[in-house]
Amino acid sequence: MSISSTTERGIFSLLRTSIFGAEAECSLFEGMSTEQWQQIYTLATAQGVLAFVYDGIKCLPEALQPGLDIRIQWAYNVSHIEKIYDHQLAVATLVADTFAKSGIKTLILKGLSNAQLYPKPSHRQSGDIDIYLMGDFERGNEIIRQKGIKVKHDYFVHSEFIVKGINIENHLHFVNPNVNKTGRYINDMLLQLSEGSLPHPTVASALIPSATFTALFLLRHSSWHFARESIKLRDLCDWAIFLARCGEQIDREKLMDMLRQSGLERYAAILTTLAVKYLGVTSPLPFSESYDKLSERVKEDILTFDAGKSGKRGVIATFIGKIRNRRSRKWCYELVVPDGYMGNIWFSIRGYLQNPFAIFKAKL
Repeated sequence: MSISSTTERGIFSLLRTSIFGAEAECSLFEGMSTEQWQQIYTLATAQGVLAFVYDGIKCLPEALQPGLDIRIQWAYNVSHIEKIYDHQLAVATLVADTFAKSGIKTLILKGLSNAQLYPKPSHRQSGDIDIYLMGDFERGNEIIRQKGIKVKHDYFVHSEFIVKGINIENHLHFVNPNVNKTGRYINDMLLQLSEGSLPHPTVASALIPSATFTALFLLRHSSWHFARESIKLRDLCDWAIFLARCGEQIDREKLMDMLRQSGLERYAAILTTLAVKYLGVTSPLPFSESYDKLSERVKEDILTFDAGKSGKRGVIATFIGKIRNRRSRKWCYELVVPDGYMGNIWFSIRGYLQNPFAIFKAKL
């Protein structure tokens, strides 16, 4: 999939305006055709930033905005995103209150915590709710079972259960500690940093991670997904808004040491370079290199990579598709992330041998 320069410039401009308050670049949208607006809509949908881009569009003069048909479609889907967020927030509150009654603290990770950094939290799309029960993993699972809710253990890093239609991932580990030394080191560091968690701003009985925890967690989580199946603009926006809002709260000396120890420094530098160049972040971390050329390759990969997950496929087609996908990601292991290519291949094979049906499991 290729992205036109007009589409790329347009979507980054709208993100800078909506998320970071940059002045609307009206000249980019003069004479933009319905087809070009449709391309921006399609890309924003695929990249998980549909609502953010819509906020940017509303900052343009009406004469430069897309036609009524596209705007109606856009507004309808943004409204749907807001309703999902409100429902997730209600479910997170219910779950945290349930555990609190038994003296268990709930740390909310990823989506619902990242969302709080944005001008409009309800416009940050997410799927599952990720939680960590501050060492009470098994007791938390048992409380859920006693309420008649099935708890699944398909993946050793976390259990899963569904509350009011929302999938909850209860983490035993923050990241996979068994795949390599990087995973073990980072999980140990996150465990230590979790002790500095703070009250959650919107879920009264829950906690939110500290800035230093969030920096390390965001980078490890996205680097793992980048190497295996790329990431989305939503992930880049998460890192950018985090730097802009929380950069001064990070224990920078500790974070830079952890990035060097874990091998994540290059990936972090690349993501930060993209946040500065394309999203206008002005408070970067003190990296010695920016890897400009490699950063451009990563940016192109984010915008264009297709993991081929859409549609139902047979056993052989699915298996072949996963092999092709992994082969196409070899450069990421060699140039960008600290993980080993063959080590991750073996980790995946071992996982599928233990749980063959996981190969067909779709992620939200």
